[in-house]
Amino acid sequence: MKDLLLGLLIGGIIGLWVGVNLGKDQPLMSNPFAENTTMEAFNKKFEELQKDISEKSKEIYNDSKKAVDDAF
Repeated sequence: MKDLLLGLLIGGIIGLWVGVNLGKDQPLMSNPFAENTTMEAFNKKFEELQKDISEKSKEIYNDSKKAVDDAF
């Protein structure tokens, strides 16, 4: 009985640690209580924005290239 309770306690602590990190979209074994700095959040948002702009510019380029090819 004592081993079961000890196993549940240790499993609960590890599960909470991993679960909080999953919820915050962080690596599993990182510190779940560490706060993201505003610069890290800014860099992450900037990278997402950069990818979106790159994809949109490729679409615009391909559409304009197709329109020019169709015109001639």
